[in-house]
Amino acid sequence: MVDRKPILIVVSVEPEKQAVLQGLGNSSAYEVLVGGVGMAQAAARTARQLAQKHYQGTINMGIAGGFPGKAANGTVAVATSIIAPEIGAESPEGFLTIDALGFGTQTLPAVANDSYIGKLQEAVSVATGTILSVMTVTGTEATLNVRQSYGKDVVAEAMEGFGVASAAAEFGLPFAEVRSISNQVGIRDKASWEFASAFSSLTKAAEKLKEVEQLGDCLFTMSK
Repeated sequence: MVDRKPILIVVSVEPEKQAVLQGLGNSSAYEVLVGGVGMAQAAARTARQLAQKHYQGTINMGIAGGFPGKAANGTVAVATSIIAPEIGAESPEGFLTIDALGFGTQTLPAVANDSYIGKLQEAVSVATGTILSVMTVTGTEATLNVRQSYGKDVVAEAMEGFGVASAAAEFGLPFAEVRSISNQVGIRDKASWEFASAFSSLTKAAEKLKEVEQLGDCLFTMSK
């Protein structure tokens, strides 16, 4: 029997919430929470909400930067995993991840449902892979090179996914991250950002979530 508890969608700011709600329409299968900017605030607000009500899972949605050659502006990125690349320690030999230090992990899993991705591809370009959760958004070529070193499957960077995923994990809930691309990761150039196409793609991503619900399924119960 399909669990009909709602899914909590966490966004960073009000304009993202409005774009998602436009796509969801009057769907009761999803609730949208403004979680704030950055991992800490997103984790705190998500955890507070999850403690107040039972949910089927969580989705972090919003706009993000896409890595060159991996996710063009207007593309929707769907995470297969989340990495927080700045959690760790410096050493004379180079950066040590929190995993290497033995204090935890900088990587968390994310649901990338093939059926949902197929629906997305009917409306927008889709990139799947690792989404980085950063505390400082990339603005130089040097930082771009470091972050690209996390693997060929790194497609986007944002600021909240690891926080939302951490809160979901504390409650034993599955997590997904879906991001529309507004700009290319690298040297900071606001003149090249395309917010209109990013918000349009975000709305389309939410519309496809609604289609999933109308079929009697959900992101976390469809066969993968």
